[in-house]
Amino acid sequence: MAKIGGMELLVILVVALFVIGPERLPKAARTLGRAVASFKKSMNDATSELREVSDEFKGVTDEIASAQKTMKNALLDADEEIKAAGREADETLNGKKKKKKAQADEPAKDEPAAAQAPDKEAAAEPEKTEAAQPEVTEAAQPGKTADNDEQQDAAAAV
Repeated sequence: MAKIGGMELLVILVVALFVIGPERLPKAARTLGRAVASFKKSMNDATSELREVSDEFKGVTDEIASAQKTMKNALLDADEEIKAAGREADETLNGKKKKKKAQADEPAKDEPAAAQAPDKEAAAEPEKTEAAQPEVTEAAQPGKTADNDEQQDAAAAV
């Protein structure tokens, strides 16, 4: 706002006295004072309402920022867990592949030695163990379900 000094105020009053006249000047001054007071009150109300809305908006933005940070941390944690699980799965698969490869290499190394010196007793021994084992029917095998048993019974009946 522009600052009005004493000299400017005196000039305004003299001009108002000439324009409005001495009879209506007090009434015009009261009306002007009420209008200025009403304007100031409206401005103060609007300013306080804007401050309230601004504070509310700031609170909401703080909550959103907090939720965003929480979500980001949760996603980073989940990403790390997924990566760790992937690395663990890769290590497990690579370890199994290495074991299978090592096991595949071992019999290949042992086979030539067995082929060079065949042992009659060793060859006869597996036949004895096979004959000594009781015959297992399909229904008694582990891993078979009742549905498989019913299907087999229906197939046998046909």
